[in-house]
Amino acid sequence: MAVRTELTSENLIITLTGVDAMWAIKRRLVIERQHIVSVKVMGRKAAIKLLRLRLWGSYLPGVVCAGTFSVSKKVGLPQGSRAFCSMYRAKQVLVITTSNTRPALVMVQDAEPDGIVTALRS
Repeated sequence: MAVRTELTSENLIITLTGVDAMWAIKRRLVIERQHIVSVKVMGRKAAIKLLRLRLWGSYLPGVVCAGTFSVSKKVGLPQGSRAFCSMYRAKQVLVITTSNTRPALVMVQDAEPDGIVTALRS
């Protein structure tokens, strides 16, 4: 399970390799830093509750949540907003809110989510 996050001066690049790309049906996601509204570390179970309907990808409870999902109305994002996920059994995941609607939320499992939060806030 390899999700690599790369932070440049202009973009956050999330690259999925191997089985991760297969589960999520996506290999790469590029988010411009100017579109990032908030970033935080959240518990995996709480993050999954933000999701509504799986559009494409994989979801096996307690094992994998990867792909594109619609976002629950209680999140407060515009109707039609989507979320991109790539998380497994980690207790904590990185949750990024963007000003885009597709994806409006990005939730990924990372080895050092606190380091990415610090880097994005600076």
